[in-house]
Amino acid sequence: MTYQGLILSVVFIMLSEIVTQKKVVEVGGNVTLSCLLMGSYEILQVTWQKKNTGMNENLATYSLSKGINIVETYRDRLNFTRLSLNDTAITLWRARIQDDGCYTCLFNTFPDGAIPEHTCLTVYGELRGSLHYVVSESNLTATCSANAWPRPVISWIVPKAESEQTEEVVTHPNGTVSVISKLYVNSSTSLAGQLLICRVRHMERDRDYSVKVKEVPWLLATVVLLIVFVVLVLTVVCWRRCRKKQSGESLFQVEASS
Repeated sequence: MTYQGLILSVVFIMLSEIVTQKKVVEVGGNVTLSCLLMGSYEILQVTWQKKNTGMNENLATYSLSKGINIVETYRDRLNFTRLSLNDTAITLWRARIQDDGCYTCLFNTFPDGAIPEHTCLTVYGELRGSLHYVVSESNLTATCSANAWPRPVISWIVPKAESEQTEEVVTHPNGTVSVISKLYVNSSTSLAGQLLICRVRHMERDRDYSVKVKEVPWLLATVVLLIVFVVLVLTVVCWRRCRKKQSGESLFQVEASS
């Protein structure tokens, strides 16, 4: 590149500052994306594109001569909301997970050509989670489920205990992802009275789901068994005394009749 070309490039960068914004929207919400081209340019047309793998997909164009043109697949939920060639904005209604990604606003100028800039949109699904556990034959199985978009990440905070973990990931038709993590503990008594915590990370934030492992009521069970045993013993003793008394009366009646 020549010295003159370098100077022109620097001047071009200084004069063509493009202001963009990054946006976040929940699934089903509405969001406006905008670009502002600062400087004096003869802008012929503004084109909005979505960056997909390996290519850019045209969404909408606007020019003074041809007006607004929205591609058919977006006509029912996208439109220009600011009709200015250097200050452009589009609004997406009923955002879908598939709308997540980066967009290009392309300013077609004369004689400088196309000046692109990129703005990104994060579409998220609300996090829904749950935690529960079951104990079978003194073995504990805890299940933590989290559904959201982007995909949630699950980790466990468990008191010291020998345990194993498994994880299952399910992608739903609406684009949300469910993560199901299971924790297996060989001896539930080691966790009795302690807190199990399932930590779910989503959108750079942590949310904890917790449950306290119930203590096994060994003392109560022992007392109940002891009471049952005493009642059984007393029942047997009374029964034997009654039998012995009945036998004595029968013998006395036989002797009396003789």
